[in-house]
Amino acid sequence: MKTTNLPIGVFDSGLGGLTVLNALKNILPHESFIYFGDTAHVPYGNKSKDSIVQFSQAIIHFLESQPVKLIVVACNTVSSIALNKIKTQTPIISVLDPIDDYFSTNKNLRLSVGIIGTENTIQSQSYVRLINKLNANITIYSQPCPLLVPIIEEGLEDHAITKIILMEYLESFKKQNISLLILGCTHYPVIKKIIQQILGKKVVIFDSAQSTAVCVNNFLIKNKLLYKNLRPVINLYVSDNDIKFKFLSKKFLIYQINLIKKIQI
Repeated sequence: MKTTNLPIGVFDSGLGGLTVLNALKNILPHESFIYFGDTAHVPYGNKSKDSIVQFSQAIIHFLESQPVKLIVVACNTVSSIALNKIKTQTPIISVLDPIDDYFSTNKNLRLSVGIIGTENTIQSQSYVRLINKLNANITIYSQPCPLLVPIIEEGLEDHAITKIILMEYLESFKKQNISLLILGCTHYPVIKKIIQQILGKKVVIFDSAQSTAVCVNNFLIKNKLLYKNLRPVINLYVSDNDIKFKFLSKKFLIYQINLIKKIQI
């Protein structure tokens, strides 16, 4: 089988990466995908670095055994604190790559930027270091939002409690009058509209799901790896049976799922 014919592997700690998969499928409708959600260990946001590296390495080993032509790390926590420890024979694109592209292209921008993410992502300072390296003119404010992933995974994104919690988390950004907000977790595009309502239309929201999909598309074109499957498929794997995953995946992903299967890693 030619490398171009192979599916694209995508993984996350749970449901959040499905927002990336959805964006990928929008841009690359003829590609096949294998998605792995580590439902046995979700959330990664409060796990140790060693554990996250171990989980990620096991998932990559599984994806490479399929095999896949590209691995997309659809998890900000993995991208922030574990990516440099992971060993792989397959090209990897993470949700941090679009940040690099954006601020490299706009080196002269003078912005006030807000970042929201899990505890691990924010504490890692990975976004801050990356942006400061690319553009020293940027003022950055960070806010951990530990309650958002559990709320979204419980299917409560439209509940009144979500807006109340978001207003609390985003209050400091409104006071700082930020001009750009980075969604540092792939769960957050699910509540993007509420975030926009709270911050106002003048604040640009950087959606990691959509921007990562653009990065992947550009990579495939550059490396001549694009392929038009006549019957592209989406296979989903999880590390633990999760009724919620099957139910909520239909809300996150608007495309037909060909398989949902539990495997041990």
